[in-house]
Amino acid sequence: MPGPDAAERSDLALVQQLTVVGWLLLGGQFGFILFQFERVRTVDGTRFATAWDQRIEVLSFLILPPNLMVLFPAAAVAIGTTWLAGSTQRGAWLDSLLRVVAGIAISMIFIGFAAIIEISTRNGQLELDSIFFRLGGMSLAAGIALGCRLADQQRV
Repeated sequence: MPGPDAAERSDLALVQQLTVVGWLLLGGQFGFILFQFERVRTVDGTRFATAWDQRIEVLSFLILPPNLMVLFPAAAVAIGTTWLAGSTQRGAWLDSLLRVVAGIAISMIFIGFAAIIEISTRNGQLELDSIFFRLGGMSLAAGIALGCRLADQQRV
């Protein structure tokens, strides 16, 4: 009988279900980003720093390695599902998931750069521990973005 066999239909169903799982996991990152944006919106200046310095500091909490790990499950599912799907079973939703995760990871790298510049220009002693912590988060974000890029380029 012509058409896809049962194994191909089963694989396609798994890819579709994992794509939904990936989008649901990404909801955790969206919620955390929106939470941080709300905190940034409510920041005002203090006698020690301007409002912009404080906002960058609050926004930079997104790039801290423990906080960035919220993105990792969605990235793992997106990358794994893309490899599982191959080039024949990839759909628009899976491609979008993979690219949104990569876009968020790349955005986190830029937030990390802004935070490091803000930390480096503060008056007083340079806080190397804060810089190193953000560099660690930027490394995680770069790894996620690179993994997404490799999966996106994969052709079977």
